[in-house]
Amino acid sequence: MPSLKQTEGTAVTTLSTSVVAVAAPGNARPLDALAEVFVHLGDLANVNTNQILIVSGRLDPSLLEQSVQRAVAQIPLLRTRPAGSALHEHDSSSARWVEHREYLNDCDFGDPGFRHLLMDFSSARRLNWRDRPPLQLLLVTGGQNSCVYLSSHHGVADARSDCLLLRSIIDHYACLTGVPGAFVLTGILPFSPLTEIRPQWYRPLERSLRWARALGSVAVDLLRHDVGLRVGLHGQRWEGRAKDPTIGRLDFFQSLLPQDLERRLCAAARDSGVTVNTLLCAALARLMESSKKGTGSRRTLRITCAVSLRRLIDHSYDRSFRNYLVPSNIRLKVGQATPALVRSVHDAIDAARSERQIGTALGRLESLLPLLRPRLLRGLSRRLLNRCQGTNACYSNPGRIEEDFSSFGSPQHTTQSYVGFGCLVPPYDFILYTPTVNGRMQLDLVYRRAAFSDIRQEFTTPFLSALRQLLDELEAPCAKLPPL
Repeated sequence: MPSLKQTEGTAVTTLSTSVVAVAAPGNARPLDALAEVFVHLGDLANVNTNQILIVSGRLDPSLLEQSVQRAVAQIPLLRTRPAGSALHEHDSSSARWVEHREYLNDCDFGDPGFRHLLMDFSSARRLNWRDRPPLQLLLVTGGQNSCVYLSSHHGVADARSDCLLLRSIIDHYACLTGVPGAFVLTGILPFSPLTEIRPQWYRPLERSLRWARALGSVAVDLLRHDVGLRVGLHGQRWEGRAKDPTIGRLDFFQSLLPQDLERRLCAAARDSGVTVNTLLCAALARLMESSKKGTGSRRTLRITCAVSLRRLIDHSYDRSFRNYLVPSNIRLKVGQATPALVRSVHDAIDAARSERQIGTALGRLESLLPLLRPRLLRGLSRRLLNRCQGTNACYSNPGRIEEDFSSFGSPQHTTQSYVGFGCLVPPYDFILYTPTVNGRMQLDLVYRRAAFSDIRQEFTTPFLSALRQLLDELEAPCAKLPPL
């Protein structure tokens, strides 16, 4: 793991790591499928990722601009542009990173107008990585507080990368404003393509076997029709192809999981020998089942889960900056008793984290690229994504956010609300997030406005009810999970 040496005041902290740094100026580096797929999807949908922090007091736009400049200087990937299947360094010294807007009222996630301001900004200012830097920051100053909205292109950043970047910006801002005891990390947050991280994955035989498994997996998807969550939306989710011109407008929901439910959840996971993630995913499966009344017991439901390669590959990549997420579909039989459902979810998530299934998921992305690259084949690629990439449901658990987001570096700017979520591309209508931030578990969503008229009534409340019922059944004296 990286070694940290901390000093106080406006001094700095040294970060050393064994991860390979960016190549010398002018050198091109390969662009692997985890990044390139999002480059092409960015032509079809909004692939901005989102970290949003509301803090007390009013932040200074000019100092925030300097803070972002200093943070970007430590992250080589943010100073690159993709061309074809290669990355090239790009001079971003003249880039303007921060846009400032005033809001008449206080910034508040409970205010639909405020949320729509943020999401409409994201939709209008899409991070086309080929033509502009893959990062932007919107500062909204309200009556008595401020909102920092950090967007990154999903080809460069996953949730961990975004958290490292946001923390770096906060630290630089604290130093620039003279906060006593403030410090920042020097050195870089490096990146490496998968061809350098796992060269054995790209040997001809290994790659051929991965593609064979991937194409077989796609063939299975073409022959099956899985259960998703019922929503009041039909037809194309792709902008420009949908009957509803507002199909690309997104919204988000942020909340804290009730503390009593959080305690029960952690205890039930411990007693059952599974993860909290497993129980939350099982509750989502129950909600999806209940929305499909009359579904036959032989049917299956499908949830797409995001699997991070960071610590699965090696812990040394935990403090590097790039996107390590692989989408993996898990299928579950409809109508299982609760203990059997929990065990099925546990086994499915465990299998999704295996090197074999990760290779298959990576092969699926690689096999999609020949269809995404030529514009003439975009229609075929959309149809395949609709059919093969999952149902409308996606679950992503960033786990425990290690960074301290309790303030924007100063007691004058204490945190009032925080939410972080990725992009929502078809065929998904929503992504459920359950991170633990500053010691509390959250229940967050990004969703299509056209798919939900009232996200609390149509999703959040029923999900919490499904979770409570699941825990009631696991806590019953007769409940027993099937053996491993």
